[in-house]
Amino acid sequence: MCRKGKKTFMEENQIGKFDRPDLALSKGRLATNETGPRRWEDHVLQSQRLETLGTLVGGIAHDFNNILNVISGHVSLMERWREDPERFAKSFDAVKKATDRGAQTARQLLTFTRKVEVVTERVKIGEVIEELTGLLKEIFPEKIRFSIQIDSDIPVIRADSNRIHQALLNLCLNARDAMPDAGTIEITAKCVGRGVIDARFRGAEADRYVQIEVSDSGSGIKKEALGHIFEPFFTTKRDGHGTGLGLSVVDWIMKAHNGFVGVESRVGTGTAFSLYFPVLPQTTGVLSEEDKTAEAPGGAGEVILAIEDEEPLRDFLKTILEESGYKVLLASDGSEGLRIYMEHLSRIDLVLLDMGLPKMSGSEVLAKLMILNPRVRVISASGYVQPEVKAQAYEVGAIDFMPKPYLAEELLAKIHWALKALPQNPT
Repeated sequence: MCRKGKKTFMEENQIGKFDRPDLALSKGRLATNETGPRRWEDHVLQSQRLETLGTLVGGIAHDFNNILNVISGHVSLMERWREDPERFAKSFDAVKKATDRGAQTARQLLTFTRKVEVVTERVKIGEVIEELTGLLKEIFPEKIRFSIQIDSDIPVIRADSNRIHQALLNLCLNARDAMPDAGTIEITAKCVGRGVIDARFRGAEADRYVQIEVSDSGSGIKKEALGHIFEPFFTTKRDGHGTGLGLSVVDWIMKAHNGFVGVESRVGTGTAFSLYFPVLPQTTGVLSEEDKTAEAPGGAGEVILAIEDEEPLRDFLKTILEESGYKVLLASDGSEGLRIYMEHLSRIDLVLLDMGLPKMSGSEVLAKLMILNPRVRVISASGYVQPEVKAQAYEVGAIDFMPKPYLAEELLAKIHWALKALPQNPT
């Protein structure tokens, strides 16, 4: 059920309403050939991503240096405090938190290097917002405050989480720039009925939509500019402070999701953008990923082949898997992994496969494993993989994917799930 949330900035300030009925997406529009409008859109998206990355890189470099300083500092303290359990545990906890923070920052960086195709998956909007704002709080000036309100009953949607990240980041960057002295960025998320969409746009198809509103207390947008803000290269910023691609990219992303974007603004008071993502009946319910990452019992002697080129990570895998009741075979490259698999084919229950291997890529290894045994269970892993490569791994036969860095608990839960699951492509 969608419940009525508190009034938003837009609902309380019905000023400068900007209706964009043209945002209704014609079916099949984005399925054109790689020429003409589609190719131009790809170029715009790539250019805007580079611009955004350039804006963030200084803050991210500063954040990473702080993270490394925390880790190196506490590691040196842990060496001193080996005999003091309380102090050792305190430093250990600090290192773990810093590692988690670094992993989150790395995931955000990867958002800007991936290609522009929309790759849909089941997405929890609240998690996307929390991950993004966690990063922005670290790199935005302290004078910029965040206020987040996410309704608890928001359904899961089918969307591209990377593109949602990009759209929300663009809006937050604009909000920051509109408040050079200080101010508040408020992000709210709730579920709304079709009536809300019909009142503002034409072409709504879903009965429910997830609305994300990003509002600021900044300078606002002049009325004469509102009709042009989604046009590529249109900008109200002074020279050298933006190419005018950010909002056109937001526009494209919402079209690609069969969604809508609206804006209301008042000069001297602030601006509010609302993104509306359709909720499809089959996307409601609990994420199946939660079943994979739930707490899992240990193994019962199953044999796991881990193909991983990083020696410290191989040592980690051997230790954690053997302690959890599994038998482990190790390989340092793709060729060695295939040789070991052929030697022990009848014994091996699961393969952990790094996609970035020397001598033979993970994709090549996976294809050869499927020839040797079409029912092989493979969990692929990578610190970075393009969406189409990940999709291809699933298509070829990988039963699951593990993004690096991962925690021992996450790995063990996915292994437990994979050993029980049928060796077929996930739906």
